[in-house]
Amino acid sequence: MLISTSRMQAWLVPFLPIALDTGCSRTPRLTEYDEQSNSRARSAPLVVIGLADSDVPIGRPVPSRHDPDYPMQLHRVKVRIENILRGSLGEPTISVYYFEFGGGFDGPWPLGFGREPSRRILWLRRDGGSFRMACDGWDGCTMFVNSGSHPRYRADPQQPLSQALADILLTRGEGEINGLQFASQIQRGVPDQRIQGYVIEKLRRLALTEVSEIKRSACQQLWIYTQDRIDDRLRERAQDSLDAASCICGPKQGVMSLCQ
Repeated sequence: MLISTSRMQAWLVPFLPIALDTGCSRTPRLTEYDEQSNSRARSAPLVVIGLADSDVPIGRPVPSRHDPDYPMQLHRVKVRIENILRGSLGEPTISVYYFEFGGGFDGPWPLGFGREPSRRILWLRRDGGSFRMACDGWDGCTMFVNSGSHPRYRADPQQPLSQALADILLTRGEGEINGLQFASQIQRGVPDQRIQGYVIEKLRRLALTEVSEIKRSACQQLWIYTQDRIDDRLRERAQDSLDAASCICGPKQGVMSLCQ
């Protein structure tokens, strides 16, 4: 829930409906998405993995289309493209625009990139001649990638996007990888509708080849599949994977499962 104040009203009085950086003639004139557009973020035609860097505000805050008393700030972030999961793109580096909350907020994770570079899966749209995130405000159009880089990965256009997400998020890539962050990423799970068997195989490989917290996270996700209301054969495959990787999991007071 956004927080509006009378002081914000005072800030916004002199602002134009779309106040952009007038010092850059190439800055596009963009409008904050409405709720319907935000709700369709994951159906965006372009999905990439990229290193996001150099996030900067553009111009002054503008009134939100949802609440004229609340400020939204246009940002531009530079993205170096590593993989294309859906759609096509010729440029190795692009500038992407989005609207960030310009005042206080209370709710889920907000969209933003900050000062430090981050590797993410990004859902993008074209708006005129510009690229922009497929959502504004709340972050419904990015996923962090903590499994390293995957420079040789090519998504199969004949397969659902969820399979490519599983490939990236549940496969150790190249470069420096923070084990705790990778383990947390595994625990958050991946979209698995109609590809549960595929995800179980990815988790099996992690449980067999990784150690410490990464192995435990893979084991925990496999254990969850043994408890889910899914096809008996899938539950058996998950249980077989637990046994093959010598995962010892079970419920514990206060937590759903504890794996070793």
